[in-house]
Amino acid sequence: MSCDFVALVRRRPDVHAVADGLIAMGEQLGLRGGEPGPSLLYDAQGRLLVAIEPPVQVSVQSEIGRLLGPEFAARVAVPVWWVDVRAIADLPDAERVARRFAEALAHWTGGTFYPDGAPDVPALSWKAAETAEPEAEPSGFPGGVIGG
Repeated sequence: MSCDFVALVRRRPDVHAVADGLIAMGEQLGLRGGEPGPSLLYDAQGRLLVAIEPPVQVSVQSEIGRLLGPEFAARVAVPVWWVDVRAIADLPDAERVARRFAEALAHWTGGTFYPDGAPDVPALSWKAAETAEPEAEPSGFPGGVIGG
């Protein structure tokens, strides 16, 4: 039986960038496919480990509650991007890779993952920020210019 995770993230996720990050960090994976279809992660022997469905935006809190339960939904602020991450059954590393992918997606784009992710967290990637906040001016130097 497969093992499913759901990443609920604040910013539209770049599934390929997160998968490339896992590969760069040492996971022996191959990546194929992508939108409009699922992205597929394969092990070094060419076996399918994980299928990642394209992100879908969810704007209704009750929909998250209906699908994942009200307790989990209460931890998530809408709107979010919903990403199904499915580990293939009977392959030793599939569940570990799927969990690691869901964790990384939530980590870099902000959010959480079901069933047991941490509470909704802010995005940690500078690319996930909508707009950069202007930096405060240093005290005593209007406009940030020193020596005018």
